[in-house]
Amino acid sequence: MSSLPHNVLVLWACSVSAQLITLALLFSRNSFRKLPLFTAYTALNFCQVVYLVIVYSTPGLSRQKLIDLAWYSECITLFAQGWATAEILKVTLKPYQGIWGLVWRALAGTSIFVVLAVALMTQGDWAAKWFELNRGYHLTFAAAVIASLGVVRYYSIQVPSAYKIILGGFCFYSCTEILLNAILQPLLKARYDDYQPVWQSVTMLSFLAVEIVWVAALWKPLPVDARQAPPSDSVYQQLSPEINKRLRELNEKLLRLWKMEARPQ
Repeated sequence: MSSLPHNVLVLWACSVSAQLITLALLFSRNSFRKLPLFTAYTALNFCQVVYLVIVYSTPGLSRQKLIDLAWYSECITLFAQGWATAEILKVTLKPYQGIWGLVWRALAGTSIFVVLAVALMTQGDWAAKWFELNRGYHLTFAAAVIASLGVVRYYSIQVPSAYKIILGGFCFYSCTEILLNAILQPLLKARYDDYQPVWQSVTMLSFLAVEIVWVAALWKPLPVDARQAPPSDSVYQQLSPEINKRLRELNEKLLRLWKMEARPQ
């Protein structure tokens, strides 16, 4: 356990390179000003890779200690991933404040429910709790992103391709994690030392693929007016009349609902 397999080290080195390129593009194109939370998430991922290389290369650590240290860092990056995704969704849905209110409330509510359910169902079994929390998070996350993209698609909301690619990358990675956890979780519990390199390799490979796509998406500067688009009638007039009417009605109904909830009782 004191050393990492060669293929895992190679994948981590490639991941670090992709993350550095992503960060360089974010800063060189001034995109970090539009997506500060996504930039912070990318930087945290870079720090996590360095941290894990140090942890797994440290001799004398027990298997359980390695698992705990690795999962602690994963919890931090998953938390940052949630905020980064919420930031992009907010940018995407900024002209439609009512719909954005529905999205963030649904995401927050389901996330809290999943965490509480896992904590209650796996009391005393921290190994199982780590896996279940990870799987529950990615299930919630993927469902929320897919639902949000479904709303965008159904109402033909105009979204810059870079934001679509970033959201699609998050969704792809979460779906990969869900599948991987479902297949490898029983094997990791029974024979952790044998299957841990497989789990690490597949996880790193899927995330590396996402990072490469992100580099392509960020190669050009993000749209200057993406965050400043005002909520006006002109936004709706760009859509077809039927979709325009449905989108306007939905947004206005949700706005009225959130205003009613905000009133003091």
